[in-house]
Amino acid sequence: MAAIGEIRKHGVLLMVIIGIALLAFLLGDFNKISTFFSDKYTMGKIDGQKVDDPYRVYYEQNTDLWKFMYNKATLEESETYQIHEITWNSLVNEMLLDKQLKALGLEYTDEMKENAVLEMMASLRTQEPNQMLAQLVDILSKQYGIENAINIITNIEDYKNEEGARSIYNACKAIEHFDLMDKKQRAYFALAQGSLYFSDEMAKKLTDDNQSALVKLLSVTVNAPAFAEIKANVTDAEMKAYYNEHKGKFENKQSLRDIDVAIFPVNPTPEDMQAIEDTVKSKYQRFLEASSIAEFNIAESFPPLDSLYVTVDDITADEFDSIIFKRPVGSLIEPFIYQNQTWYFGKVYGAAMRPDSIQVAFLVLDYKTQVNPNSMRSRKQAKAECDSLKQLIDSQQASIFQLTPNYLGGRQATDTVMWLPERGIIGNLYSELINTSPGGTYVYNDRQGIYVIYQVLTKTPMKEKRLYALYPFEIKASDATVKQIKADATQLMTSSNTIDLFTENTGKQGIQVIKGVDVTSMAATIGQLPNCRTVVSWAFNDETKLGAISDVYNLSNNNMYAVAALRTVKNKGVPKFEEIKTAIEQEMLDAKKVDLVAEKIRAELASSNDYAALAQKWGARFTDSTMLTFTGEIYQNAGVENSAIGKIFTLPATAQNEVVTGKFNVYAISVYKEEKANSTSDMKAILRNMVLGGGRNEMSILEGLKDKVPILDRRYVFYAQ
Repeated sequence: MAAIGEIRKHGVLLMVIIGIALLAFLLGDFNKISTFFSDKYTMGKIDGQKVDDPYRVYYEQNTDLWKFMYNKATLEESETYQIHEITWNSLVNEMLLDKQLKALGLEYTDEMKENAVLEMMASLRTQEPNQMLAQLVDILSKQYGIENAINIITNIEDYKNEEGARSIYNACKAIEHFDLMDKKQRAYFALAQGSLYFSDEMAKKLTDDNQSALVKLLSVTVNAPAFAEIKANVTDAEMKAYYNEHKGKFENKQSLRDIDVAIFPVNPTPEDMQAIEDTVKSKYQRFLEASSIAEFNIAESFPPLDSLYVTVDDITADEFDSIIFKRPVGSLIEPFIYQNQTWYFGKVYGAAMRPDSIQVAFLVLDYKTQVNPNSMRSRKQAKAECDSLKQLIDSQQASIFQLTPNYLGGRQATDTVMWLPERGIIGNLYSELINTSPGGTYVYNDRQGIYVIYQVLTKTPMKEKRLYALYPFEIKASDATVKQIKADATQLMTSSNTIDLFTENTGKQGIQVIKGVDVTSMAATIGQLPNCRTVVSWAFNDETKLGAISDVYNLSNNNMYAVAALRTVKNKGVPKFEEIKTAIEQEMLDAKKVDLVAEKIRAELASSNDYAALAQKWGARFTDSTMLTFTGEIYQNAGVENSAIGKIFTLPATAQNEVVTGKFNVYAISVYKEEKANSTSDMKAILRNMVLGGGRNEMSILEGLKDKVPILDRRYVFYAQ
């Protein structure tokens, strides 16, 4: 009874759902209704297959690879967008290729995939390694050494479950995926191209059509000032007829938005600038009066000094190299502004000749501590054994390489020598190793459970390096200024509840507006304005309607506030006539003007065939003798549009003062002579190039495959930021 009571409570809702389902079933459209409900929480679907999980895996892998390749810990929104697009396109292409390859009898088995990975890894030991993998090895080698880096990469599956190596593992997996995709593409296009067949009859027909003509040519641009007075007209009836006949060409492959963004840059006022300068000069005075740099840092809450020596090549910012290296040690760096963004002051306080890297061999002796409870040695025993080993090496009674197998400290037997870069190890340790002569030894104890005996083998050349302290003070707007700028943005938002008011208010107040046209759902840029994911997500939200005005957004990466207006909504599919009426009108007006200009040129040619004089009159391009070829590309045919070339070769061989039209230009032409092709020997190669080359390249073939399968892309719902 309780269950029946609950059903009664929701009776109206159930009746609606049952009614919709029954109606859909009767109309043969039940699948669409069920798809609506089943796809509510689906991010992406390709050819009926849900791809949420593989997409997230590939996206994470590609992100880690991007960070490695570009040496970044965090990414800009524009970079995140690029990774999303790379991931999605790669996944779509992979699924389409797998389907096509299977149909052609070539399905990539797990064994084939494993062999592809082994082949790619083996390439690292060849003269032609996989370029992305070699680049990753080069990056890792700076930290681990080249051999260690190669060993990590080639045994990457051993690190699959190690959290500390997760990013390296992901980067390798991303490269493996790209390499496999490349192999699949090459296999598919090799099979597809190999299956092309052109008959002798087809080749002969093209040979017959493959004419060349030596012509006198006048190329006229219809939008030239000489034709400004020519105006075309088009009626609503004509536009609707054109729309009905050409609906397909206006189809949107994905949802698009036109977004206007009013921006409010957060810049400091003159009062802010003066206050910042006063603060910097006051702190500089206290810096001069401090007993030491360390004392100043403590008093002003700056972090401790970074005692890392730098070379002049380490200083990448303009001006800083001369400030730090072209003045005596001990020199003060008086306050200065860099690139109108930051104040600096400081001091050059040290200099030394130091190598960039030191090559060492080393032994590891562990001892029992709280963090190392499994060692069999006490600290006292480890110290005694360490002193004994050091004496053996120093007296040359034993080589460090003879002793290494018994003191690996968890290393592999091949890891007996390594380069220690100055950037990357403890500063005091590096200084001690600098002071150790080649062949000499130094013992390091980190007091965490190990003694390490280092023997210095060699050093890179000595370079002048310096120590300096430089204090930055960012030039930025005060809190009061930021508050006022946000208030200005809020005022625009509250006073603009329609697109027309938004446009009127921004115009009156001189507010800069960025216009984004055909913005995609996963875009991070609007017009030339980067880092706009919050605005794009708002524009594509189901609750945001055409003409809506957004809240005030803080685009912190751009250092500005923004208010957006949704000007146009273009949904996926064929738009309604009213939505593209303006575009159709312009297209038809352009076409009609071409015809009107052509009529004017015909009338002129009826009384004069002086092409040179007409070219000067109209600002046109005239060539007295140029060769045109029916099968030639536009750049080979003096820039004559392909549509016009087709018309030209329908003219009589003795045509004089004929006028043909293209899409943007009108051409006056007189034919001197025509020539037929004499041979069909190369025609099949020309046919192959026409089908597979030029516009019908591999990417366009993939785009054609995409048009044949249903693709659901709702990533913007799940990746709002």
